[in-house]
Amino acid sequence: MKNQTRAVWIDGLFCALIGYGIVVVGFALLNLLAGRSLFFTPALFGGALFYGLEDASELSITPGPVLAYNMVHMLAFLVLGTLASWLVTEADRHPVVRYLILFVLIFVAAHVYAALVFFAIPLVAQGDAFGIGASSVAAAAGMGWYLLQRHPHLRAGLREIPIGSE
Repeated sequence: MKNQTRAVWIDGLFCALIGYGIVVVGFALLNLLAGRSLFFTPALFGGALFYGLEDASELSITPGPVLAYNMVHMLAFLVLGTLASWLVTEADRHPVVRYLILFVLIFVAAHVYAALVFFAIPLVAQGDAFGIGASSVAAAAGMGWYLLQRHPHLRAGLREIPIGSE
């Protein structure tokens, strides 16, 4: 395996772990502050995704929904982290890719929220939609920070992106 390919995979893994960890801690804090079980949000979304849960009052916090949701959640972060790592590596070599990164971030964010609403619309209010969004933004910021630390040329190049014409 080439060094660059290995670096993309490793950075993608670390990026995924950072994003996943931030969301897990964010969900746990939200649940703790609301006086609920630390596993309420993962059980809620796992129940909606895999067990047909439609009413939060019927939620039973058991390992099945929590683990099922966390599996999907980690897999999604592995895909997103690897994609982000690859895009940042390409943007380091080809500056025009920076605009593609912005498009992909907006596209992914819109689809993540659409999926959340589609699968759990009656439950989103129960799961504190603002807090869930804030956790997601914090995860994206953490992942972006990590990748920018790993790519100093890109970080320097971002200061030179022309916005508009003079």
